[in-house]
Amino acid sequence: MSDVQTVKKSIQRQVIQGSNQNFTGTVEISPLTTVKDGINVPSAYVNFDTTARTVWHRHPKGQYLIVTEGEGIVQEWGKPAEKIAVGDVVYCPPGVKHWHGAGCNCAMTHLALTGTDENGHNVDWLEPVTEAQYKSALID
Repeated sequence: MSDVQTVKKSIQRQVIQGSNQNFTGTVEISPLTTVKDGINVPSAYVNFDTTARTVWHRHPKGQYLIVTEGEGIVQEWGKPAEKIAVGDVVYCPPGVKHWHGAGCNCAMTHLALTGTDENGHNVDWLEPVTEAQYKSALID
């Protein structure tokens, strides 16, 4: 384990386009941290353009989402969707099937903090959120 503090400047941050297999619409991911000794929680800013969203998925060790810009939607399988906005913190428990993304009128950015298991695994991607599921989740 390193005993040296490090600083990664924001100008050094890379931006990755979200895969069409895991997202609908335009999504940009800016990784912030990786798994380090003793801290198994990588983090990233995830920017969703209007109507962009994840596919259904689950996290073996859970996830926190902190909305930093705009407004969005989060939905747990079998439950009503919920609107999320700047400052809201979402906790996705381990193994719970869910999706999240932007609404139809506003982009959304969140900070994702995702638990990682001992094998380096942190997400199980599932099926896409259908247009009908997305439209029924829209909240005024």
